[in-house]
Amino acid sequence: MVNRTEAKLWKFFSELEREVTRLEEENNLLTEKIRQLEGLQKVSKPVPDCKRIEWVELESGKRFLTKKELGKYLGMGAGTISNQLSRGTFPIRARRVGRSVRFDMKEVLDYVETNKPFWERDNEKKQIKK
Repeated sequence: MVNRTEAKLWKFFSELEREVTRLEEENNLLTEKIRQLEGLQKVSKPVPDCKRIEWVELESGKRFLTKKELGKYLGMGAGTISNQLSRGTFPIRARRVGRSVRFDMKEVLDYVETNKPFWERDNEKKQIKK
């Protein structure tokens, strides 16, 4: 009985270690992409409808942003984000985590990179597949 429990624990720990390694690699890629985008933002002129500010300092390894954190980056208030979400006009796809709303860093970076809302990016992906 003890050997079976130990085997399950070792299996769990090895899976957990692989997942942590995968998340660390993904975080490094996202961090590098942020650095590249920051370099591009300094050269290009800002988009008129969205005044972006410098990327806010986030906890290391953080993948999901709150409305407040996203608002700091985009230069708008959390209330504005909430209003646009309720109207269906906010260009970044939101995720529900329990009762709260979070924004995936990948979605934010995709929007900043292309300056197109998620529904336009999805349509383009569908067109490419056809």
